[in-house]
Amino acid sequence: MNKPHYLFVYGTLRRDHQNQIQHPFLSTCLYINDASMRGELFAIDAYPGAIAAGTTLVKGELYLMQDPEQTLSALDIYEECTAQFPEPHEYMRRELAVSLPDGQTISAWTYLYNRPLTGLKRIDCGDYLNYLQDKS
Repeated sequence: MNKPHYLFVYGTLRRDHQNQIQHPFLSTCLYINDASMRGELFAIDAYPGAIAAGTTLVKGELYLMQDPEQTLSALDIYEECTAQFPEPHEYMRRELAVSLPDGQTISAWTYLYNRPLTGLKRIDCGDYLNYLQDKS
């Protein structure tokens, strides 16, 4: 049996808080639970970027991918980190440890911000959806 492949999302791919509808890119993925990764979160434009360094937690969601090849291929294009996009890519896909509320740690793919942080606003709460709510 193949090992399960997980995806951690922390920004615009998260479920809508009101109706819990999954993003269309994640239609073949199973929502597992809320999760977090060690890192820092920044407001880029109308979307966030996370780095895997720092002392805070970036909050998001963990998904089990039913078709990892198809899902990651589509997301690589969405996140503009394929060969068809100019370097340096804004994001890079990495597999890293994410934590579930029960303390369990799972290795999951995520997209990390890959450009200088100069001038970007740090999202101190580590939660993009709460940040958007507080902003409005």
